[in-house]
Amino acid sequence: MPYFNNNEDVYRIFSREIIDKADQEINNLKSEVEEKKEKNLKRIKMELEASVNRGLELDLNDLNRDFSSNLSKVKNEYTRVLIKKRHELLDSIVMEARSKCIDFVSSKEYKDFISNKLTGIVDKFEKKKVEFRVKKNDTVAIDVIKKEYNGKFEIQEVSDIEIGGFSVICFEIGVLIDETIDNKLKEKQQWFYEHSDLAAK
Repeated sequence: MPYFNNNEDVYRIFSREIIDKADQEINNLKSEVEEKKEKNLKRIKMELEASVNRGLELDLNDLNRDFSSNLSKVKNEYTRVLIKKRHELLDSIVMEARSKCIDFVSSKEYKDFISNKLTGIVDKFEKKKVEFRVKKNDTVAIDVIKKEYNGKFEIQEVSDIEIGGFSVICFEIGVLIDETIDNKLKEKQQWFYEHSDLAAK
């Protein structure tokens, strides 16, 4: 099932918003820089009229330092705003995907999902006894496992599965298979954070 619907549109909308806000911040900071620059230039001119060339070089150095400092502030503010917006957008996409997964667990397709994930599990564990772990009160997963699993098993309801699916472990041969939706979402989230253009470079 898709975890992200129309990711390009979401990315384009939020990217435009990030760029617009960042541009606005940059323009405001540039105006501040220009205003401070003008004030410093007027001050220098008045001092030059009072005492020709006295301290001119020092004043110009101060002006350059002020300008460099303000330009650095503009860049830092732009970076801060952009990183913040990127994190907000990434978090909102992940939350939307999680919400869709929760909706899926409540749908009719969830039963087929559990059934398909059970296919071949017995053979993977050499028909030895296994322990299924499911979300608490996940009656769909419990019923499908009880009806369709053809090996020896017991079922444990655990709190660390928050969405759905199951994990199955055979202690005798030391093998674990994680078919939880929680784990699949976590893997997709990690991939998205590592490969998305929204991730901070």
